Amino acid sequence: MDSKYADLLTTLKFKKGNGKEGGANAREVFIQGKQIKGFDLNFIIGVYESPGDWAPGWGAHTHPFDELLVFFGYSNNMNYLGADMELAMGVEREKHKFSVPTIIAAPRGIPHCPLITEKVYQPFGHFHIAMGSKYAKTQRHVAQVGETDGQKYSHLYKKLPVENGPGGPDAKQLVTMSGADFEGMNINLVMGLFDRPGQWDSRQGKKAHVHPYDELMVFFSLDQTDLAHLGAEMTVEIGTEHEKQTFDQPTALAFPRGTPHSPITCNKVDRPYALMQIGLGARYQCEPE
Repeated sequence: MDSKYADLLTTLKFKKGNGKEGGANAREVFIQGKQIKGFDLNFIIGVYESPGDWAPGWGAHTHPFDELLVFFGYSNNMNYLGADMELAMGVEREKHKFSVPTIIAAPRGIPHCPLITEKVYQPFGHFHIAMGSKYAKTQRHVAQVGETDGQKYSHLYKKLPVENGPGGPDAKQLVTMSGADFEGMNINLVMGLFDRPGQWDSRQGKKAHVHPYDELMVFFSLDQTDLAHLGAEMTVEIGTEHEKQTFDQPTALAFPRGTPHSPITCNKVDRPYALMQIGLGARYQCEPE
């Protein structure tokens, strides 16, 4: 029997980043919309371990889409970043420093960067999440104009709100955010750390659900020494047929709006693994299949 939904899964292959000197020389994966069912979304996930300017000499730039920049600890504790960072925002290049897991909203058209890794204590992770099917820059080398009181753009920088999750086969640590947290952007996020086998949200039984928007689930390893293996074996059931897809490598699952999916089961786990769930709607919504 042919696999009807296999094309919804994309295996993530980490490669050396294309950046110039500095922190942008990461081990990373770059995925554009054409690889994930044509979604209005492109993303980068990477592990960074070098100090420096992420794009020396490039200064600030703008995009024709809204963007989120997520900086998180690539470890078994979502509350620890492992680096000292600085990111400039606006034509004034207002600088903000942070040393804790942080998410930054860069609305379309607002210049941002330089982005500098000042110090690294432990390799850390970064997600670039952009609401456009193809990565593009509207302007490069945006000139610096004027100055601020240092707080004009501070509302765009938010500490990741890490909470204790339900535990068991469900998330040990959990982050949930919506468009209201990101200047009204049309996006909602769930990020979780998992370390136990079993069916997620087993109270729902074998029920599937659907969303009124496109959704992407990105499963990735938390082992900096072995990015090619997830550290767990997962099975997700897709469609009204409950077709089972099983994977043990970092994988992105693209569910076009209205596509039934779940339950999700961790068959076995060797080490903690993580999920970034991206919904292209301003708030999380789902209905039973």
